This record gives sequence, C-alpha cells and structure tokens, in this order.
Amino acid sequence: MSVVYKIRIIFANIITILCFIALPAIGHEFWIEPKKYTLVQGDILSASLFVGQDFTGYEMPYIENNFTRFEIISSKGVQQINGRIGDRPALNVIPLHGGLSVILHQSTATYLTYNNFDKFISFAKEKGFPEIPSQHLAAKYPKTGFKESYTRFAKSYVLVRNSNGADKYSGMELEWVMENTDLSNTFEGQFEFTLYYDGKPNPNAQLSIFAKDSEGDVQKSIGKTDQYGKFILHTNPDTRYLIDSVIIRKMDPSLNPEGAIWESLWASATFKTDK
Repeated sequence: MSVVYKIRIIFANIITILCFIALPAIGHEFWIEPKKYTLVQGDILSASLFVGQDFTGYEMPYIENNFTRFEIISSKGVQQINGRIGDRPALNVIPLHGGLSVILHQSTATYLTYNNFDKFISFAKEKGFPEIPSQHLAAKYPKTGFKESYTRFAKSYVLVRNSNGADKYSGMELEWVMENTDLSNTFEGQFEFTLYYDGKPNPNAQLSIFAKDSEGDVQKSIGKTDQYGKFILHTNPDTRYLIDSVIIRKMDPSLNPEGAIWESLWASATFKTDK
C-alpha cells in the first residue's frame, strides 16, 4: 500500500469522523444526491453521499470499507462503482446503459454508544417505535453505555438519455422500490413506492418525506405505508424528494463485534421532478 493511498484513507476517515461529531446524536438520514437527475448523451453521472437531517447535511467521501454494495442498476445490467479513497462526490462515472438508472448504496454496519437514555427515547419515538424504551428497561438493559448497530440502504433514481426501464427489488434488507413503469413524463405527478423488509412488503410502516424546492426550502411530512406496504406520493414540479423509513429491532450482543443490543435499518430513496 503506497504512502499516498494511506494518507488518503486517513484524511477520508478524519472527514467522516468530523461529520458525525458535527451532527446531533440522533436521527441522521443518509441519502444519495445526484448533481443532475436527467442526463443526455455524454453527461457524467455524478452523485454525492450525504448524512444529515431534514435533507441538509454533510457530504461523505468515497471510502470502500464503508459499504458492501455501491452500483448503478438498469434494465441492461449492473455497473459497479469504483472510486478513489476520499473522492467527493463519491460517484463520478460515465453510465454504461441508458434508461432509468438506480444508484444503490448499502453501508457496512456502524456502531453508536448511548450515554444519554433520553436521546434513545427521542430517537425511538421519532422513528415510530415508542414502545422500545420500555422494552429496553423491562429487559434490564443499562440506561447508559449500551450500543446500537445501524446500516443504511439508499437508492436514487436518474434518467439517462431516455425513460425506459423500471425499478425492482434488489435484495437489500430494507429497501424502497418505485412501482411506476411509465416515466415518459420524466418524473412528474404521482409516484407509488413499496417498502420491502426482509424480502416482503412492509405494511403500516412510518416514513418521512422531505421535499426541497428550487429555492432550497425543505418541507417535512410524515406518512405510513398501507396494508400492502405501499405508499403513494403526490409531487410538485421542480422539487427534489427524499423518502426515508427506519426499522428498530433487538439484536443479539453475542453476534456482533461491538456487543450492540439494538439494531436500526434505514432505507432512503431520492428523485427530482421536472419543472
């Protein structure tokens, strides 16, 4: 391993640590944000990885050890993303295929230590699991010093030269799937999504919707999937959307290297409507 490569790893890790220090201790969304959501012939597909709150955050560098999957999926095949340590934006490629292109990023597990039980209560309540702190106490877990494992599953939708193709379930543990099959109006109108958990539609799941207009103003709303795990989003023109949903569940501390007793799974999807 060259000295330059080692320096790039150290620098990228420092950036990552500083980003998390600067953020509040709970409620970090993770999302993919392309520079352009509609590409023409010859355009480079460039997209950033963000972590933050309310569709505003810090751009994360490309760090290979931080993900297990990073790819572009289209009806023509899968394009793996290979970058350089520390790259920001993390994705800069010439797309191999046209049509609907789904950028997919699955993170490795990361661990968080809670030293304030009120923050754990706030997090569980915010994400739709208000019963979990009571379960924690009933299990006689400690109120401080316990750990949570979290993993991110992010997708973003880009049209490359045309609107052919459709999204589909790719096998992530928690994953949004856009059900629209006719995107000839280039991201206008009504969108239907299904939230998959462990390979099956996840009914009655809480989700957050963030809508960022052309001026950068963000509106947040809360919704739920229906009994079939589906959610219909009515959109406005020239608006970027982020939808996010979280699962919090117990974890066997003997089965993970940090002894975490809770695990959260985060699924996000981003797209932009036309003017």
